[in-house]
Amino acid sequence: MKRLDAWTYLGRYTILKTDKTSCIYLNEHISINNYVSLFAEDHADIIFGKRVYIGDYTTIRASRAKVEIGSNTMLAQGVQLISTNHAFSNRHQLIHEQDIDTLKIGIKIGNDCWLGAGSIVLPGVTIGDGAVIGAHAVVTKNIPEYAIAVGNPAKVIKFRN
Repeated sequence: MKRLDAWTYLGRYTILKTDKTSCIYLNEHISINNYVSLFAEDHADIIFGKRVYIGDYTTIRASRAKVEIGSNTMLAQGVQLISTNHAFSNRHQLIHEQDIDTLKIGIKIGNDCWLGAGSIVLPGVTIGDGAVIGAHAVVTKNIPEYAIAVGNPAKVIKFRN
């Protein structure tokens, strides 16, 4: 067991919830603000790099697939990271009876990224180092390093210099 360092901040009403098969790994200098919810379950972990900032009202859900957030990355208010989704391809079976969609699982966010307020990252996405995601973007596909992506679905509009 590792002790939290003096620079780790957990805001008011923050929820960190795991089951017996999963973990939330907090590294050095983590700032998790108010009303943040972190859920790790069904053999899935949430892994933070160093100096990560998580804004108010953010939700990170790792279920059966891990979520990795690189060092020096910032998530603004209301960001949602969701590592798995329901399968729904069989119209003859109720959706809640179908398993997860195993083609797209997990989320990896690189180092030095910024995800704008209200952005959503869906399963199977990798966001490259230095990328910026605009406010309220819905990221459904991989974003390359140093790209700036906006919209629903998120599209790359340019690259950082």
